Amino acid sequence: MKKTVLFLLLIAILGCNTKKEKLQLERKVFNELFLELIDSAYVDFRLMTPPYPPPPNGIILSEKQKKENLENYKKFLAEFEKRKAEIEKDTTRIVLAIVEKTFPLDSSSFKNLSGNYKEIEPKSQYSGSKNENKIDLSIFGNHKKYRFKKYSEFPKGRKIWNTNYPFELGAVISFSNIYFDENKEYGILECGVTYGRLNGNGLKFFIKKVSGKWKIEKIEGTWIS
Repeated sequence: MKKTVLFLLLIAILGCNTKKEKLQLERKVFNELFLELIDSAYVDFRLMTPPYPPPPNGIILSEKQKKENLENYKKFLAEFEKRKAEIEKDTTRIVLAIVEKTFPLDSSSFKNLSGNYKEIEPKSQYSGSKNENKIDLSIFGNHKKYRFKKYSEFPKGRKIWNTNYPFELGAVISFSNIYFDENKEYGILECGVTYGRLNGNGLKFFIKKVSGKWKIEKIEGTWIS
């Protein structure tokens, strides 16, 4: 009886140590890639050139109207470029609200994986376990472009977008856990970026280890609103 109890206790200890090691690896890889993930995920729409607006449905414009619209669009672009130049010169950092806890992926995120990524499975890392990884934003406090704040510090729900702040709130960003292959050479994770109440998108990152360093190999869109 004592041997059985000791054996079960040993298995439990080894299981806890293995889980801890996996979470530590994930945290290390995430911290290494964090700024690259942010640069790939966040888009400053203030700097995107507005496209030429199409005519209303069912409306046929005369050549004179087309010419007037084009001239108006050129004037608008000139003003836009001035505002864009001012924004680019502005040294004030954009605030990004980061959800502190990573979220688990469901089985649908692992469908249709190809190449070296098809060996990654949901159960390879977090089977039956509660997510415990938290993002330590203090590591990235001196970034020249962004200032990272905890999402929990903001008003809840839609109020986050209806509140006036003494800074530019760029987006709310959340990240999933990282799931690795058995050899810990390839991995996937997802993120969600919200710019407003009805404006956001999701991305899936495919990462791999190259010469001892982790790199983003490709990015796929997962949802848009």
